[in-house]
Amino acid sequence: MEKRGIVTFLSDYGLQDEFVGVCHGVMLKIAPHLKVVQIHHNILRQDIRHGAIVLLQSCRFMPPAVHLAVVDPSVGSGRKAIVLETVAGSIFVGPDNGLLMPASVECGGVRRAFEITSEKYTLSPVSHTFQGRDVFAPAAAHVANGVDPSELGPEVEPADLIPLEIPAAWLHDDHLHAEVLQVDRFGNLQLNMSRDVLEKTGLQRGRVLEVRLEGHRLNVPFGDTFADVDVGEFVLVEDSYDYMSLAINKGDAGAKLRAGAGSTAIVGP
Repeated sequence: MEKRGIVTFLSDYGLQDEFVGVCHGVMLKIAPHLKVVQIHHNILRQDIRHGAIVLLQSCRFMPPAVHLAVVDPSVGSGRKAIVLETVAGSIFVGPDNGLLMPASVECGGVRRAFEITSEKYTLSPVSHTFQGRDVFAPAAAHVANGVDPSELGPEVEPADLIPLEIPAAWLHDDHLHAEVLQVDRFGNLQLNMSRDVLEKTGLQRGRVLEVRLEGHRLNVPFGDTFADVDVGEFVLVEDSYDYMSLAINKGDAGAKLRAGAGSTAIVGP
């Protein structure tokens, strides 16, 4: 296995504690050459789907790397710690709870999977509450250092990995039933539908759409940019990941509508 100079890191650890820094230190003691790319450490606490969505959307923009992801509400339980190699050659390290699966599919699907069990490639003793430090960070660093994933433990059949599907909007009559995937720091509500799906319903750019969400009934222009509407007005735009997002020009749609990940929306003419 060739060495990789980059590990990407995603977690729900936040930055107010030392957890992220300690994981960095563990990796750098094993592989001092590493550069660590911080993808996100404010994933909603214990929200596997949020972590999976961010990992999926980010991985296509990363250079060849080992992708370390830790959102692990079942830490210390019987869930497996795994390393995945995809058809495209990407490596993912994290818990077997669905977190890694959408990104793995984006990278061609899982070619090989292994459970991380070898004490040679973990810290000892292994904590029941901080396996990001003791299992996942060292495993990621050793693989980046050239250790073949098969050295970390027994092979796991890809079909036996815990799946996770990101829901897609569905059409009913002339409107779409959608869901908020995530809310960014600007308050933009990313919906689980693409522009193509929206346009297949006959809803084209330049039209005003009805959006029903969290008890609100809004008439929203379908625009190209936030600035297509006046400051403080709602607009529906295609975001940088090809999803439709409900936004307020220079405002916070999430706070205004009291909406968040999982909020349901109906979009139609």
